[in-house]
Amino acid sequence: MKPDAESVATDPGFFRRALVTYQKETGQPLAVWAGIAALNFIAQIFLRRELHLGEFGTLNTALGIVGLLTLPLLALNQAFTLYLRQVHPQEQAPRIEALRAAAAIATETFGWIWGGLSILLIFLLLPLLDVPRISLQLFTVINVLVALGGVLSWAICQGGNRLHFWATLLFYAALSRALVGALLGWLEPWAESGLAALLLAGFIALAPALDIREVKPALRWKACRDAWDRDFLLYAGATFSVLLGVFLFANADRIVAQKWLGVAINNNLGIVSWSLLDSYQTAGLLGRSLLWGTQPLLWILFAHRSPLNRTTTASLTFFWIYLGSLVAGAFLLGLLTRPLCYLFCGSNYQSTALFVPSFAAVMVVLGLLQGVGIFALASRRYPECFLFSACSIGYTVLLYLAGRQAQSMIAYMFGAGVVSLMIVLFVGVVRWGRKQP
Repeated sequence: MKPDAESVATDPGFFRRALVTYQKETGQPLAVWAGIAALNFIAQIFLRRELHLGEFGTLNTALGIVGLLTLPLLALNQAFTLYLRQVHPQEQAPRIEALRAAAAIATETFGWIWGGLSILLIFLLLPLLDVPRISLQLFTVINVLVALGGVLSWAICQGGNRLHFWATLLFYAALSRALVGALLGWLEPWAESGLAALLLAGFIALAPALDIREVKPALRWKACRDAWDRDFLLYAGATFSVLLGVFLFANADRIVAQKWLGVAINNNLGIVSWSLLDSYQTAGLLGRSLLWGTQPLLWILFAHRSPLNRTTTASLTFFWIYLGSLVAGAFLLGLLTRPLCYLFCGSNYQSTALFVPSFAAVMVVLGLLQGVGIFALASRRYPECFLFSACSIGYTVLLYLAGRQAQSMIAYMFGAGVVSLMIVLFVGVVRWGRKQP
């Protein structure tokens, strides 16, 4: 007789096995991830307290852009990792081996191409968001390029079975960002200080990519041709769609808030003297910590579901654990609103505290969407993956056009998140029903 999900969850070895699963999937212990997350959180606290009025909000807009433009290369690397880890029929062994051999070179080639395209895209994107000061735009461009190099470093460490070394680099990068960010923020309280600290951390993570050997054009062309595989490209497209959707649902408001809440009051100096932008971005950061803090559970959910041909009760165990953690986290964030806001803002925390309960409620909806997207990718439900991405793009456009005030931005986030969730679930249920006898 098989144990049900509830009895499995109470098994003393259940969570120990979950930790092992997470380390196997990501290549790093959960404690390392927690340490890196804590250091990044501390870096944000220092910068929020030290930067001039409006600069912290503008910094977070720039960080959101860096993350968005790094996403395509990250998705390709992740697609190679996850696809090659799957069990494939024996007759496909030559094709899979060719893909395995091509992964590193194809990822590196795409990284160079995407780096060039990113320079063009970023100068088109930043004016739309009214990001002040040319210096901020230049720092953002450099950080994007360095972040792309960091993803290549991750791919190199994966290919060389050096993920422990990669985790060590990430930890020291996060530590340097916290220390240097605090120092620069105190000396020069501008958004550029935060980006400079991120740049230093990026150079630390970039180290393995500096050892890339020259590849002959013929070999590079062969690798790209081998990677041009229909089945793999479909999976890579689905992976990118889900990661894009997860990123936009979690960070779109963080990026577009600059347009309406952070317009520069001095066009010559590019000064954003709006405390509202700082308050909104700080509350959003606290809300998004629910999504970032529960992501390890989604990795474990993916690992349990992806090897299966059909969904089982046991494979959904971590989905319910994730959902329960999300709701409990939102409730706890509501209870701890004042001390957390005081930690970030000092005595002037009241305006930030007004937004946090609303963000906590919104993040439950967006977190559920995030879980549905990861489950769709793990189940290889490609139509739902692409629909998930399309909904996130529509969600972003709505916030950009209609989020003219902080409270209305949050209201649109909640409404658009609920509608997107209903659309994705409706399509999933209809497709499931058609397959039933």
